[in-house]
Amino acid sequence: MNKKVIWLGISFLLVLSMVFSSCNNTSTTSSTAATSTTSTTAVSTTKTSTTTVSTTTVSTTTTSTAAANTPTYGGILAMFTNFANVNPSGFDAPMTLLMSQGCIWVNPYIERLVVGDIDKFGPRGNNQYSFATWEFVPEQYLTGDLAESWEVQPDGSQYIFHIRKGVMWTGNQKIGMASRELTGEDVASSLRRDITRPGFAGSFTWIKSITATDKYTVVWACNNFFANWPWRIGGGTALGAIMAPESINAGAENWQNAVGTGPFIITDYVDGSGATYKRNPNYWGKTTINGKEYQEPFIDTLRYPIIADVSTQVAALRTAKLDWAPKVSLTYGATLASSSPDLIMKKYMSNTMQMLKFNRLTSKYFTDKNLRRALMIGTDLNAIAKLVYTEGEVVSWPLSPADPGYVSLDKLPASQKELYTYDPVKAKQLVAAAGYPNGFKMEITIGNDSVSGDLANACVSMWAKFGVTATVNVLEATPLASANEKVTYPDCETYTSTVANPLTALGLCRSDVAGATYKAGEPLMQMDVDALATIDPVKRTAIEQQLGLAFLDDVGVLPFTNPYVLNCYWPWMKNYYGELEAGYYNGIPMIKRMWIDQNLKKSLGK
Repeated sequence: MNKKVIWLGISFLLVLSMVFSSCNNTSTTSSTAATSTTSTTAVSTTKTSTTTVSTTTVSTTTTSTAAANTPTYGGILAMFTNFANVNPSGFDAPMTLLMSQGCIWVNPYIERLVVGDIDKFGPRGNNQYSFATWEFVPEQYLTGDLAESWEVQPDGSQYIFHIRKGVMWTGNQKIGMASRELTGEDVASSLRRDITRPGFAGSFTWIKSITATDKYTVVWACNNFFANWPWRIGGGTALGAIMAPESINAGAENWQNAVGTGPFIITDYVDGSGATYKRNPNYWGKTTINGKEYQEPFIDTLRYPIIADVSTQVAALRTAKLDWAPKVSLTYGATLASSSPDLIMKKYMSNTMQMLKFNRLTSKYFTDKNLRRALMIGTDLNAIAKLVYTEGEVVSWPLSPADPGYVSLDKLPASQKELYTYDPVKAKQLVAAAGYPNGFKMEITIGNDSVSGDLANACVSMWAKFGVTATVNVLEATPLASANEKVTYPDCETYTSTVANPLTALGLCRSDVAGATYKAGEPLMQMDVDALATIDPVKRTAIEQQLGLAFLDDVGVLPFTNPYVLNCYWPWMKNYYGELEAGYYNGIPMIKRMWIDQNLKKSLGK
């Protein structure tokens, strides 16, 4: 069984991320005297809700000089992004089937209305929010991106966005487009296209219309308030990425037709190799460091390599062919500490969970809630946490431990607590009571990756103890996504979901989203509708908590573990504070403020 995995993706949230940082941040925005510390290794014991696991975390700092903290332009940054083990399914991010993948490859040059305000609220600011989780930024920590500002009417009937003046599309000679200014109509037409994307219309019933009322104003007229608007189309996911109409008309799925407003311009892409982005010399963004204003970005070249093999990924990080790998399996902590003592590693909870999503609609077996419960009770989740993930939080679905509505194991109602008590004897009783005294045969549909394989194989072994014979059907990424969206898998499939954004995780109980296994009119969906329509966050949290308990009890999915992972980067990445994203898998707000300390890199022999 291959436990050594760099986590590559993760479907959003968490008000406070659970970040366990074991090193001092070596980046700074002020001139400091030279300092030097000795690398240390600390062993910490972290207690999960059901088990205690010892792990090794590395703390290192390196020599820093005043000169190194003066911003400099130039250099190359190579980053191993989430999902960088496979080719993107296309560069028209809002329309590609694998949107979570697609948005990563366009983030360097495509921007959105809003973005996380890392300068004000992150570690480089007042440190109210770490920005160290994936797929979601709470609304209170957002700022304008292409929208300089915005306001939402108290009744949710209108969202008004004031588009930033002077933002320029890069243009693209290949498609005959000259550089020009971004307009409100560009934004409105791009968003109208997104909300009518096939399969997603049900996600936008709260929007009546999107119009540009003048050159720099976009108005959403809405049927009702929708609490998850920033994630759905404001600054999260690929929906909401503002695409140039000229690029769309030319065929935006082809990277050579790309046009953007972002800090980089895509200049090359090769299947199986990766993408290269060059600095956009006419980018609108600026940042202030030590009282001085600088044009963004600092680095000249950004590289997103594609590396399929896990051992090759780790070797590239160890030898500094990768500057930054933000999602590395915890199992590599000790070996990286030994071989690369200058590498900075910070442990955090991924808040992205893999699970088995049951076909509640047409499966021969799993329209029966008791059979779904039997499989969860008959799955040793704590053993899987150790075996596959090394360390993680088992009781973490659909609300993560830091969510205000979270309920810990000791406080769960008896019916939900039973689901986390491994009992193959009880599972066998439930299977027999459902009409299968001799058990039954079923199929697990999984993706072509080692983690899904490990999870499926563990389940096959455990379920056999109470008479359930499971076979495993492996699909490539695109057919797996299609099977999920259309619910064509026979019994259950591996599925990845965020638990960082509670509204996204809870939304899996709806009937009007792609891949839905719930029917219209079911009580859980109405609870979700009520939560999304509740403006008061305290009242909304109470609804989310009750919905979370009911959703868990229904076992629409069998959740595994919220794993701890490592954010790994080299100390020559200056003006970086350990943030992971400021939008949906979007590290560009940090990258565009970052510079490379070339002297430090050379002194470390890299």
